[in-house]
Amino acid sequence: MSKKGIKQSIALGKKLLKNNISFDQTIIGPLKRHQQTFDGINEGYGGDLSNPLIIEEFAENQLMEIAQHFIPKMLNTDKNIKEIFNAVPFWKRKRKFLEYFNIIAKKWIHSELDLSEKGFESYDNFRERVRLAKSKVSSLMNENRNTMVVSSGGAITGVYAECHPLSVDEIMKLNFKIKNASITLFKKENDTFTLDTFNRSLIPRYLETYI
Repeated sequence: MSKKGIKQSIALGKKLLKNNISFDQTIIGPLKRHQQTFDGINEGYGGDLSNPLIIEEFAENQLMEIAQHFIPKMLNTDKNIKEIFNAVPFWKRKRKFLEYFNIIAKKWIHSELDLSEKGFESYDNFRERVRLAKSKVSSLMNENRNTMVVSSGGAITGVYAECHPLSVDEIMKLNFKIKNASITLFKKENDTFTLDTFNRSLIPRYLETYI
């Protein structure tokens, strides 16, 4: 994780502590950056958070890797992704990458890509994995208790989509709106999750970045 990412997570932990927001249990995804984010939050929180439970199903999707693999194929070139965008004027690179990325992402969501060569995870399998992660969290939670889950953008959007049906375009827009170290709050009533707050930033504005 970047130095700024560490600063963001520490700042979030400090804000949670200042607002007297407590957690009965903590859960993280299996990625190194999930652990690093939790460690930063816990540092800002004064080190009082409980040791996190790892839920493997909260791993991020492979969409970035899928895009890097299929963009050259889409452009019918032998160049790798770095070579492709080095040939694009610097000020156009981000916009051009997002243009190509969105095309590949929609194809991934609609199962229009042959993922077998590299063994990439399909969108349907990703959604099923997120559904299982959500179910595991639900089984661990008690009513009127706070549970912290540290994951990343794709998984967050996936849980959102499990609670509120979204179109493909809505899913795409949400993916690019999520801020790093932001808070998305779900409330559990019986076995149902409802969205209370989405993508709320508690850290100073100068630290804010997007996924």
